[in-house]
Amino acid sequence: MKVKVVVTDVDGTLTNMGNKLSLNAVKAVRKLEDNGIPVVLASGNALCVLKTLKHYIGCSGALVAEGGAVVEYNDKVKILGDGREAREVLTELKKKFGSLIVESWSNSYRYVDVALKRTIEKNKLLQVLDKFPSLRLMDSGFAYHIIDKNLNKGVGLKVAAKLMNVKVEEMVTVGDSETDIEMFEITGYRIALTNAPQTLKNLADYVTKNEDGKGFVEAVERIFLLTKNFG
Repeated sequence: MKVKVVVTDVDGTLTNMGNKLSLNAVKAVRKLEDNGIPVVLASGNALCVLKTLKHYIGCSGALVAEGGAVVEYNDKVKILGDGREAREVLTELKKKFGSLIVESWSNSYRYVDVALKRTIEKNKLLQVLDKFPSLRLMDSGFAYHIIDKNLNKGVGLKVAAKLMNVKVEEMVTVGDSETDIEMFEITGYRIALTNAPQTLKNLADYVTKNEDGKGFVEAVERIFLLTKNFG
């Protein structure tokens, strides 16, 4: 394979569990960019968060936001779903569980999905979500996301690849959670961080020895080995 693009998750991949960016991971992103390999940020975060990160980190690739529901490249935004039903679920959850439901501050800036803090057991949310068969609950390990069953990072990444005029098979993905599974299923080479669940590791071509930002740096070292061998 020829590595044309690197796609990375953000939370737990470029950051630690305290949501602090790894400066070494940022340096690794810039090393990729300096060597002509664009970096795509793919995350459950809202688009405005990713656009800010992209600017300050120094990425040039597309953005896959809201778990694949929103894609942006060169200021062209593609909204792939409708968030009205997810917000109906949010209303139902608040009626049933009250203050146990804590929204993400970024919901006001989201187009499609609804993000909740992990302040309640997942199975309680699923009891309500069962009444909405077109939706599913995703757990990034940092937040719960209520989203259309037909949307995921893999779907968003296909749109991003088309906008960037590359093939998904020419992409390397780096991730650490179940929300990255669909990306791993379609890309040419997959790197899971050691803090990833086994379901993601099972799809990986390489699993890092380190976690979080250190794991991402290790992943980039692996990518440069790939470009040396196959570029």
